[in-house]
Amino acid sequence: MVGGGVEAEDTDLEAALRREVMEEIGATIGPASEFLTLTEPGVKVTVVQNCFRADVLDLDTTRRSGPELDDPDIGDFSPVRVALTASAVRALELHPPELDKHLREHAEHWGA
Repeated sequence: MVGGGVEAEDTDLEAALRREVMEEIGATIGPASEFLTLTEPGVKVTVVQNCFRADVLDLDTTRRSGPELDDPDIGDFSPVRVALTASAVRALELHPPELDKHLREHAEHWGA
């Protein structure tokens, strides 16, 4: 899973997705389709998470360039391939819970 935000140079959500995928895992992706939108109202700001599905066309970790790669306190950003099956998705313990539930329900169909 790749995450991030929209930056000033991003023309739309899909452009932000493509940039984040390249920055974080060094990959290019095929057509992307949004499958889930989560909205979390806050006191000062409302956070909207747009979840997309796309096939990885190629991956080269030497192309990674995200700023999070230089911060050891954030964690490990090494790409890991996971089978798109319900059991593999369950083992990931994804957050937020709505995303985890959605992927568990649809993983078998998507992986077919």
